[in-house]
Amino acid sequence: MMKRIVQRNYWSVWQTLGRYGFFLLLVLLVPGCAEKRPVDLPSQSVARPLPAPVLHPPLPSVPAPVAEPVVSPDLASPPVRVSIPVPQEGKAAGTLLASARQSRQSGQLGQAEMSLERALRMEPRNARLWHEMAQVKFESKEYRQAVQLCIKSNSLAGKDYDLMEQNWQLMEKAYLELGEPEKARQVRIKTG
Repeated sequence: MMKRIVQRNYWSVWQTLGRYGFFLLLVLLVPGCAEKRPVDLPSQSVARPLPAPVLHPPLPSVPAPVAEPVVSPDLASPPVRVSIPVPQEGKAAGTLLASARQSRQSGQLGQAEMSLERALRMEPRNARLWHEMAQVKFESKEYRQAVQLCIKSNSLAGKDYDLMEQNWQLMEKAYLELGEPEKARQVRIKTG
């Protein structure tokens, strides 16, 4: 009986050590891991001379700033815009685009349109593909669709200002073909 009580006490001690032993071990080992650096104590106190003051030469007199003439925003040159081209097409879409361009040049507008439709199914957010489709529609005399496709291309063009300008120029031509010179003039204003 006494043996069982002693065994239970040892067991409870081991359980307690198991729970708190890790923390106890951590507390004992962490201070030993600290880096110890030797401390250099001066053996004698030596009086060092103070550094000599640095004398700076007097500053030259600076003329008062001249006020620059104020340029009205209407007369100022427009800010320079850096065009960031849209990413290149993937390999499959690029092949279809090349095929569509070749078909368009040879006058096979239906074949070019089919190739571009397939490319657009692969990359529906590619602004360049939408512009190419707009050109095919323009050459097919489907001017309203060409305008809509240019608008779609511009919405996806991001900061590709060169592509946007091409879209505006194509839209201007389409509006002129539709007999809407006022809209063509408005588009021409946007192209600069």
